[in-house]
Amino acid sequence: QPCGRFTNTLTQSEWWFNPLNLAGEHGVIALRFHPDLDVISFEQQRLAELMIEDIAQTLARVLLSFQLENSRVVAETEKLRSALLSSVSHDLRSPLAAMIGSADTLKYYSAQLSDTDRDSLLDTIHIEGERLDRYIQNLLDMTRLGHQGLTLSRAWISIDELIGSATQRLKRYQPNIQIDTNIAPNLPALYVHPALIEQALFNVLENAAKFSPDAVPIQVKISAVDEQFQIDIIDLGIGIPEQEREQIFDMFYTMQRGDRGKTGTGLGLAIVKAIIGAHMGSIEAMAGPYGQGTQIRIRLPQHQE
Repeated sequence: QPCGRFTNTLTQSEWWFNPLNLAGEHGVIALRFHPDLDVISFEQQRLAELMIEDIAQTLARVLLSFQLENSRVVAETEKLRSALLSSVSHDLRSPLAAMIGSADTLKYYSAQLSDTDRDSLLDTIHIEGERLDRYIQNLLDMTRLGHQGLTLSRAWISIDELIGSATQRLKRYQPNIQIDTNIAPNLPALYVHPALIEQALFNVLENAAKFSPDAVPIQVKISAVDEQFQIDIIDLGIGIPEQEREQIFDMFYTMQRGDRGKTGTGLGLAIVKAIIGAHMGSIEAMAGPYGQGTQIRIRLPQHQE
């Protein structure tokens, strides 16, 4: 019940206390009028009561939105957990199974194998081990980014050096990949975290390589647009439907489609988005030239040396 000033309870108080009646919650709102006001008119009282009702309704909506958000977070957490378990069970166990199978063959049938077969099995162990290492690194990177453990140790570096480093790294895993690079002349240096940006470029290039047809080069075009670096990485693969182009940057989206194909944790592009966002840049997916393939566009701000 109301109490305090202008009521018959706690009349000496300078405040007029009114209850806030909410669903499952209770509260109090206190109003303080000018000291010289002895009584309030019916209109003033009614106006104050309407204000209190509006505040109560607003609080009820806020509480409801909190409850809905908590429910959404719980649902998303469960979805992420299921996706992570599925990713780990498939994408991490597959290379392990290949490595164990190759190692067992070498152990028990080595004497019956030719040198070529033994080299092939050793290559399988090496390739699958590197693949497993990349998967685990992606999981660790995403965990670090998700917990805001990312610190940007910026340095000046040329864009062609970053592209060259990411390209050479990709060719260690896919020696036959072709990459055509077109860099506009007289571009200034980038002021970024070199290792992180190289990782982002590597992830996008690796993703493009998964869907690029054999013997068709991936195109990398770098220019300056509106005082920003613009990096376009283009493949001529199957492309991405327009309604899915934003979703490919979600974690584990590749459980359905996305950047995994037959291999991958679905974290590659999510990591890229987090890294580019930390540098105050942007990334988007669009149709490739002439409507064929996919074009990933990265924009990074320029800084003055």
